[in-house]
Amino acid sequence: MDNKIKELIKNKELFLLDGDGTLYLWDTPFSSSPAFLSKFIALNKKFIILSNNDSESKEKRLRVLDKMLKIKLREEQLLLPNDLVEDFLIKKKIKRFDGVISDDFLRELLSKGFIFDRENPEIVIVGFDVNLTYEKLRRNIEHINKGAKFLLTHNDPLCPYKGGKEIPDAGSIINLITLAVKREPDYTFGKPFKSTIDYIAKKYKIKRSRMLIIGDRINTDIKMANESGIDSIWIMNDQSVKNKEEYAPTEKVHSIDALYYQIKDL
Repeated sequence: MDNKIKELIKNKELFLLDGDGTLYLWDTPFSSSPAFLSKFIALNKKFIILSNNDSESKEKRLRVLDKMLKIKLREEQLLLPNDLVEDFLIKKKIKRFDGVISDDFLRELLSKGFIFDRENPEIVIVGFDVNLTYEKLRRNIEHINKGAKFLLTHNDPLCPYKGGKEIPDAGSIINLITLAVKREPDYTFGKPFKSTIDYIAKKYKIKRSRMLIIGDRINTDIKMANESGIDSIWIMNDQSVKNKEEYAPTEKVHSIDALYYQIKDL
C-alpha cells in the first residue's frame, strides 16, 4: 500500500485536493494538513484545493485558508463554484442576476462587474446561502416561474461543519426551489460534474492522466475521478465511511494524517 501511494504521488503532476472534510472541517484543519501541503511544495508538485463551498467570496476564503493551513495560497490554488459560475456567466454574456446566494458571494459578483437585478434578472443563481431568507426564496421562485433560467452552484445536500457536524448546503436549498417551480436547474456546477475537470484541464493545459484526486466523499470526489478517468486516493474519515463504496478509488487511507505519514519521507 505504501509503495503504491508513493508511486502515485511521485508520478502525478497536478493534485486536486478536496477541502471541506479532507484537509479541514469548516475553519479547523486536520493536524497534518499544513505539513501535507508543505510537503507538496517541497516536492515541487502543483495542487489545487477544490471546494464546493460558495458561502464566502474567494478572496475571503483564501484569507481563512492561509491562516488555517499556515501557507500563502495563490488564487489559482483554490477552485470554488464561484470561479465556475463567473466563467460561465462571462462566456454566455450574462450580466444581470438575482439569486439565493450568500451576501459575500453576491458582493464578489458585483466586484466582477455583474449587475444585481431584483426585478428582471437574466438568470437566478442558487448556492450555499448562509444568509437565506423567505423573501429571497419567494422572489427568486417568482423569477423562475416567469421563465428565468436558473443554475445551481453545486448539489451537496450537507456541508461538513465544526465538531464533525453537518449543516444544510445548496443541495438542500435547491430541493425546496425545484419543488416550487416543478423543474430542475438549467445548469449545475461543482463536484462531481465533468465540467469542473474540463475547466481545470483547459485552464492548466494538462491531461487527465497527469492528475490525482484526493478526497473524502465517494459520491463526489471519487465519482468525479472515475467518470473523468483520473486516479484517486479516498480519505476514509468519519464523514466518508457513511457512504457506500459505489465508486472504487485507486487507493485509500484512513485520514489525511495517515496519508502524510506515508509520503513524508519522499
